[in-house]
Amino acid sequence: MADHNNKKIAVVLCDCGGLLEEKIDFKKLKSYAQNLPQVEEVFNFSDFCKSPEEKLASYKNSFSHLIFAGCSERSSLLFDENRLQKLLSYLGIDQGFAEVVNLKEQCAMVHDDYAATTAKALDLLQMAYEKVLTNLPAHQTQSIKKKVLVVGGGVSGQSCAKSLADLGVDVTLLEQKPYLGGHACEIPLLWQSEGYPSVCTSECIGPVIGRETLLRDKIELLLSSKITDVKKNGPNFQVTITKDPLYVDPAKCVSCGKCAEVCPEEVPNAFDLGLKKRKAIDKDFPLALPDTYNLLMDYCTKCGKCVEVCPTGAIALDAQAEVITEEFGAVALATGFSSYDMSVFENLSYHLPNVVTMLEFERLWANKFSGKPPISIAFVLCQKDQVGYCSRLCCLAAMKHAVRLSMAYLGTEVNVYYKSLRTCGRAFEAFRREAEEKGVGFLETEVSKIEPGEEGWLKVVTSNGEFEADLVVLAEPLVPSGARLAKMFGVELDQFGFPYEFQPRVINPLETYVERVFAVGCAKGFKDVQESVESGEAAALKIYKALGDKEQKYVSVVDEEKCSRCGMCVAACPHGAISFSDTGAKIEASFCKGCGLCYATCGSKAIRLLNLEDYQLLKMAEVAFKNAGKDTPRILAFLCYWCSYAAGDLMGVYGQKLPESFRSIRIRCSASFNPEVAVEILMRDLADAVLVAGCPPKNCHHIWGNDMETRRFKLLNKLFKDAGVNKIARWEHIGVTMWPKLAKVLRSMHQEISQNQP
Repeated sequence: MADHNNKKIAVVLCDCGGLLEEKIDFKKLKSYAQNLPQVEEVFNFSDFCKSPEEKLASYKNSFSHLIFAGCSERSSLLFDENRLQKLLSYLGIDQGFAEVVNLKEQCAMVHDDYAATTAKALDLLQMAYEKVLTNLPAHQTQSIKKKVLVVGGGVSGQSCAKSLADLGVDVTLLEQKPYLGGHACEIPLLWQSEGYPSVCTSECIGPVIGRETLLRDKIELLLSSKITDVKKNGPNFQVTITKDPLYVDPAKCVSCGKCAEVCPEEVPNAFDLGLKKRKAIDKDFPLALPDTYNLLMDYCTKCGKCVEVCPTGAIALDAQAEVITEEFGAVALATGFSSYDMSVFENLSYHLPNVVTMLEFERLWANKFSGKPPISIAFVLCQKDQVGYCSRLCCLAAMKHAVRLSMAYLGTEVNVYYKSLRTCGRAFEAFRREAEEKGVGFLETEVSKIEPGEEGWLKVVTSNGEFEADLVVLAEPLVPSGARLAKMFGVELDQFGFPYEFQPRVINPLETYVERVFAVGCAKGFKDVQESVESGEAAALKIYKALGDKEQKYVSVVDEEKCSRCGMCVAACPHGAISFSDTGAKIEASFCKGCGLCYATCGSKAIRLLNLEDYQLLKMAEVAFKNAGKDTPRILAFLCYWCSYAAGDLMGVYGQKLPESFRSIRIRCSASFNPEVAVEILMRDLADAVLVAGCPPKNCHHIWGNDMETRRFKLLNKLFKDAGVNKIARWEHIGVTMWPKLAKVLRSMHQEISQNQP
């Protein structure tokens, strides 16, 4: 516990422009605050924060602690916790040494009885006072390395790396392939935006993005590289990277092509599906960047002819792999997507030579069908049932091809078979209409089978009959390709392999549940090229901000001497902040979100959740009803930091009126609340009932926290029932918009207590 001596506490009372004075006796409140030990001064908010700057400046470093009593720190539109933090920083007060008393939303606005509301205000002030006395300084993280690892050299990864470099941040851009650009390089025609029905060539876009990437001095490029190990070292990620041998030094290669001219080994070019040949030393495609040749050692006979003709000595056939270990302060996962394995659809005959996927069709188109355009093309859409979601881009790509084929190959028949056509956006609806006008056939049907037909044709069997085509294009489902890497960084994935985004997802896009790990581009959901570029640029700003020094009021720490080495905390943590070794669990504070799941899970009490520990909750409970009437039902509500506490605020905003019988305490995740605290509160008769409320189902800000607390309270109430103990301990899912439910629950608990009182 913190030492109670040498504290200089300032109390700031805000009457919200006189609004609260109608419900609360502020003279009595001020007098009460002045009589609290170690309170140096009590200010009126307008005198304190709206005084001339020179007067406010005189308060700098005058106080060690601050209690602000006024509107809600969670929901106030004028003075929320972010503005409070700025004030604390200005005054030189540690963030950990401040507490807020919610006099407005959960006191004055929900009650009408002047005396009872004033009594509640006094109790809320006393609760904040007891807590601030025991608070500890906020944890300071100042050694985050100002270097970022961007994994994936596609358009989103490059956009992120370029934007970070422009912000002055050092970046390592890692790519498994020997060239930049990802799938965008494979697609010859890219649509330009959802509002403009036209296309642009990747032979323009790819080099423009790639050249800009290569021009940035602050970007270190690692091609033909992969991550083999990830550890956390303090606040940073320690990453081990294996870089394949560079048989051609990109710094020396002038891309003259003499090596390819003399190379005797011709092999199928995988980039073009084997439609073309390449030499064992060559470029994957003419506009590949960096503009350097690469050697496929699996096909090289080491004849040495390329070494002999290279004018710059760039080729070394004995080059070795390199292992690099480096630390990064943040990571952007721009790992893109892969195509689903279409061989599982046996009825679609993917093994037949003229049945291809949409990505394979892109290369057929790029190579002009090797001079033999098909007579009839069938696009078969919607294989989403196998993966459980819509890949979003399939219908759009089909519309693009339908229009371009009808323009480029007038003698080619094009038919689109679909179950649900989703041409979202203005451009793709225009594409569809244009395709219809040009004679493209659209048939809403179920394709049950594709089988060989007569004279080399293919038979498309549907619920509306049989049709023929000499080329069938299957719109393959797309799947995330970075699951293995995401797991290495401790990122939790959903059932489809995409990273969970941090709640609330609406305002935290790109953020995973692991601090300073971001999911960019198609790694978080399928996007076209333009959207991927936007995603990379947006992520750069978030990453830049995340690299700054961090101050955390709430953080978990481990006492290794008490640790029983059970490992339950590791399983409970959704943020990858806990590591485990022979010496026990270790929590790296800079990765800790302060959710408290580990704290309430630890059976050996080896973990502390600083500034929100059980003993602090009990001290607040001890004084929660100090000024309440003798026969007043006493309900202590523990509301989660994000959702249910905001619902409590909205009860007042939307005019709900409640008995003055409840006091609320803002906790972290509902799962940070140890049911043992509820037992002690009830058994010591500190309250008549305890309510704990968390986020709605499947919307917990810490993934599974509310599920954990639900199970705990089911067990607690079963124990009460089995022991014949008549105590009210209630758990509820309360989302922000569920304030009517919270009001109803509090009223029903008040009524139940009143009925049970003698």
